[in-house]
Parts: sequence; structure tokens; C-alpha cells
Amino acid sequence: MNPHHHCPPGAARARAALAATLLAVAGSSQAATGRSSFGTYVNAGGLKQGGDYQSAASASYAPDANKSASAYGDSEGFNLHAYAWTSENPRLPAYCTVYTCTWQTFADVMVWDTITLMAPKDSAGDTLKFDFTIDGTKHRGKWAYGDGAYASASSYFGTDPGGWNQATTYSLGNGVTEVRGAITAPPGESFNVYLMGSLSVSARSGSIADYSHTMLFHLDLPEGWTYTSASGRFAPSPSPVPEPTSLALMLGGLAAVGWLKVRRDPRQSTW
Repeated sequence: MNPHHHCPPGAARARAALAATLLAVAGSSQAATGRSSFGTYVNAGGLKQGGDYQSAASASYAPDANKSASAYGDSEGFNLHAYAWTSENPRLPAYCTVYTCTWQTFADVMVWDTITLMAPKDSAGDTLKFDFTIDGTKHRGKWAYGDGAYASASSYFGTDPGGWNQATTYSLGNGVTEVRGAITAPPGESFNVYLMGSLSVSARSGSIADYSHTMLFHLDLPEGWTYTSASGRFAPSPSPVPEPTSLALMLGGLAAVGWLKVRRDPRQSTW
């Protein structure tokens, strides 16, 4: 158990957790130098699994009733999950109290792959759209010093084999975070793109960082385009954008629900 004042500030801790993940992968695999074409790495509370040429990996860590962590990643749907939980009713040693000690854990997951995109013969500089979508929540525990729960993500999809070092890093809050982008393909040519995504979460003193809902990668290819992957398992879903007809039906349904709710209770003017 560590005294509260030994814990770094929230922003520094989040950056430190992500840096530790990148260094761990760089130390245990060749991915950081671009020599590993695909892999999956997870770390749940210090329990590490996966590495180079692993298309999926998972780890769970629950050493006692005070904390637990889990991490999972796979190349197939490019799914990443990370979860860190700490109890608000901890069982502490006799010399410790919730005001003088902390109980904490963390989870990291990283997936990378190399994708070969093959253009149809008549392509003319097509635009390939993609996005990373992360859904999760954080909850500050009642005994936590500072925020208590931290979550960050990093992602890259592009043509630079060293793009790992150009990844976009962002702090995560409650709800959905989405990062969109596009690549302009060379006319009529096949080419390689490099894909990487990571999640890093931590929690202490009753806090929870729940990003087990998943980080997903979506890829929209124009008609006629095909692909292969180094992992042999990469099969992401297209971006979940409603078609105009479906969107109109959905909005109509919501309007009907609102009308019924107001009609049911005439005293209510909004909902």
C-alpha cells in the first residue's frame, strides 16, 4: 500500500501509463521498429500476454477482493478492451486506513497489423475512410485522491512504416470518443498501410475505469477494393453510419415516442 502523496498527478499518471505500455511493447517485441508485421500485447495488473505475431491475447488479474483488471485484443475485428476496478469497501491491513493508503490496478492493450490494399484497375486516386471508436466510462471512488480513474488511447492508420511514432494520443472521458481520417490512394496501385491501436486505463481507491465496451476500428473501402493482412485475420466492419432511409425511420420513431410520452402526461411539456 502506498501513501496518497506518492501518487503522481492525474495527467502525469495517464501519460506515464501509456508510455509504459509503449516501452513494454518495444522491449518485448520488434513492433516499434516496424519489423513485426502484426501482434497483440496485453497487460492486466502486471500479468502480460501476447507479443509479436500473436493475433489475439487476453489477461485477467484479481489478486484480492480490493481490485481486478482485464485486457483483451484481437486482429480479427480489431477489438481492444481494457478494465480496471477497485473496491469502495476495501479490506485493508490493520495499520492502514482509506485515508492513508491506496489500492490500485491498471490494464493496457495494444494491437497492430499490416494491411495490403489492392485497387481495382480503374481506380483513380480513391479516398479510403476510416475511424477509431472507443466507448467507456470512468467513475471516481469516494476515497480517491484526485480523479482516481484514468483512461487514454492511441491510434494510427497510414502508409508510414514508422507511423507508430506519429500516433494520435487522446484522453478518454465518459461515453463515445471517435477519431476519423482518410487516405488518398495512389491511382490503380496496391499499397501497404500500418494499423495500430492501444488503450491504457488505471483506477485506485474505489475508482473504476471501464473500457471493456471496446475500441473498434472501421474501414470503408470504395467498390472494387480488396485487402489482405499480415495477421490473416483482419476483418473490420464498415463505419456504422445510418443510411438516409434508416435514419429517417429512426428519427420518425423517436418523434413518435416523444409524442406518445407527452400525450400520456399532459402536464409534461418536455421530456
